[in-house]
Amino acid sequence: MKHRHSVALALAAIGTALTMASCCNISDEQLAKIRQLRAEEKQLTADIQKAESDRSKIQTELSSRQGEVRQCNQRLSFVQDKKSKWPNVWPSWDPTVPVEEPVASTPKKK
Repeated sequence: MKHRHSVALALAAIGTALTMASCCNISDEQLAKIRQLRAEEKQLTADIQKAESDRSKIQTELSSRQGEVRQCNQRLSFVQDKKSKWPNVWPSWDPTVPVEEPVASTPKKK
């Protein structure tokens, strides 16, 4: 009786092993698909990295341009302010006071 149990157990183990082994085999089509998907993954990863790099460069350029726009708007505001006060743009300026000419300096000799 023990012998029958052992044989039955051994046959069950062999049957289970064969079933498991046949379930885990990957077909050539599946292997090709896995390789294709991995290649696509690598390409997509490279595309994402390039896009992030481009995004960083574009953000830097945008910040620079926005700074230029702010500076231009400040100048425009200054000019519009002076224009609205025309002809008395600089009220502290007295046209009767003569303008001092800058004195030219002579080069020093060693």
